[in-house]
Amino acid sequence: MEHIVFDIISWIGLTICIGAFFIKDVFWLRLATLVGCSLLFVYYSHIAIPQGVISNLLVLLINAYYLVRFAQARKAQKSADHTVAPTTALTTQAE
Repeated sequence: MEHIVFDIISWIGLTICIGAFFIKDVFWLRLATLVGCSLLFVYYSHIAIPQGVISNLLVLLINAYYLVRFAQARKAQKSADHTVAPTTALTTQAE
């Protein structure tokens, strides 16, 4: 029974990773790849295949890094949108 559960995890992870190729939005593409590679990482860890573990771990970490950068940029953009620029008074010189 345990073998079937890990096979299902691997098929779901593979399906998500392949499905990510059809996603155009970068955020959702990275998120889908992160989830798919996480599931494949669990599967390859269970069946003890080092190449699968290492490759999925690397792709997982790369996508996690870019998702964190995306979140930081979004937060910075939100804070920039909410800050009010100081008003400057226009001065004219009298002749």
